[in-house]
Amino acid sequence: MRELITEDFAPLAADLDSRVAAQPGYSAQLAIYHRGRLVLSHTAGDYLAGDALACVYSVTKGLASLVIALLVQEGKLDPEAPVNRYWPEFAAAGKGKLTVGELLSHQGGVLGVPGGVPQDVLLDSSKYAAMLAELPSYWPLGQHIVGYHSLSMGTLMEELVRRVTGEELKDLYERRIRGPLGVDAYLGQPASLEARFRPTQVVNTPERFLDPFSLSGMSLNSRAGFDVDQERTHGQAGLLAWANKPSVRAAGPASLGAVADAQALAGIFAASFGPVPDLGAERGLLSPETWSQVSRERVFGIDRISGRPQSFALGFAKGTAGNDYGSIFAYGHDGANSSLAFADPAYHLAFAYLPSGPEGEVDTTTGVLLSQHARTIVKGRARA
Repeated sequence: MRELITEDFAPLAADLDSRVAAQPGYSAQLAIYHRGRLVLSHTAGDYLAGDALACVYSVTKGLASLVIALLVQEGKLDPEAPVNRYWPEFAAAGKGKLTVGELLSHQGGVLGVPGGVPQDVLLDSSKYAAMLAELPSYWPLGQHIVGYHSLSMGTLMEELVRRVTGEELKDLYERRIRGPLGVDAYLGQPASLEARFRPTQVVNTPERFLDPFSLSGMSLNSRAGFDVDQERTHGQAGLLAWANKPSVRAAGPASLGAVADAQALAGIFAASFGPVPDLGAERGLLSPETWSQVSRERVFGIDRISGRPQSFALGFAKGTAGNDYGSIFAYGHDGANSSLAFADPAYHLAFAYLPSGPEGEVDTTTGVLLSQHARTIVKGRARA
């Protein structure tokens, strides 16, 4: 990731430097595009310096949602249609009226298989999708109940893409998004890039009791757990470590498997809504009508998994009062390692923050604070 600090955004780079300096051993990448131009690309700390790539966890869902958005734009996928129009088997166990929009905004209640599944099944998207289709929802449908589908959401998106296009989501992403832009954000990391990969530093994630038959436990596959370094781990810490494994990164599951640097993430989101000449994008991947449609909030409420207020659009996460990273027009996603990447057409802004590891339980993450600082800079420029 090349270093670039423009004058207007230098205070934001200094802000990141001061935050990283206060946490010995911590490192982070920050990148911002404004009006289609790279205005900040900065790494603080040594761990993620140079050409380093890292897992982005559920920021992957934001990249996968851009693929979904392209299918909506082309009329191949209707968010208001029942899922079973495209995937007939999904109507099983009383889910026949569930719409694509409800499913992809985490209202479907199809969190995972009770008792969990082996890890090879988690990486076999077609097989896992067939198992999920047979399940009932874990809560009443049609009542705007929201609950974060940590692992299953990627599989659900992958199966919808297969049913609509006959292609794998990661292949469509490579052909339509990453490849044309030529950026380092991969769904399925090539083995040739292994020397650039930096494992997530799994800190600030103590193991806690997680009932494997609770909604949270099923969402994190906690009964089956994850094999990491010849040990069986469970919960969030196990999930963080599991995503570092070469087999997971090579598979590139849409739930958490992307590997990238911050500049690539910001570039993709910048190109999603407007021209980015340096990346060869003459126009946005999505029309204003499309990004407005797919970024519209579809649900807001207390998340059945985390117990915190949560809001989702069509696959994309939305900002809330407690997670204020963008305007009402912003669309993107955050990740379990405290990463954050999004587009905000209201500010002509694309933002990506990628740290070396999770921050733990903090009131406001560094990524959100930096995104707020970025908006104040853009507002100041607009008044000048």
